[in-house]
Amino acid sequence: MIIMLAFEVIIYSIVGMGFLSFLGFTYKSYLSILIFLVICYIMLLPLKYYSTTLIAIFSSKSNISYFQQRVIHFILYTSFSSLIVGCVDYFLNNISIPPGNQVLFILLCYLFETYSDSLILYKK
Repeated sequence: MIIMLAFEVIIYSIVGMGFLSFLGFTYKSYLSILIFLVICYIMLLPLKYYSTTLIAIFSSKSNISYFQQRVIHFILYTSFSSLIVGCVDYFLNNISIPPGNQVLFILLCYLFETYSDSLILYKK
């Protein structure tokens, strides 16, 4: 389990660095980017499980479609992620993220997470 989490952090960090350089974030060193991404990943980990649990509760209590599940997941992910990324950006002095780029970063991370989950789940 720990190896899988470490592997996921490494992949998330590599992809995150690519997103950061693509979106033009300002940073002082690669270590500050790595610290930013690791902190965001660790803080987003409970969010992933919370949103999955919340969607499972919605599904069991009412009859919602797969599309509605994805919309609820998107809303939860983007709202909590924007809060977390904003807080981490505020407390880390070595990195600066404009709000517009912050939204793009969150959307790209959501698309990457959704794509990687679909690869894992639908691989035959």
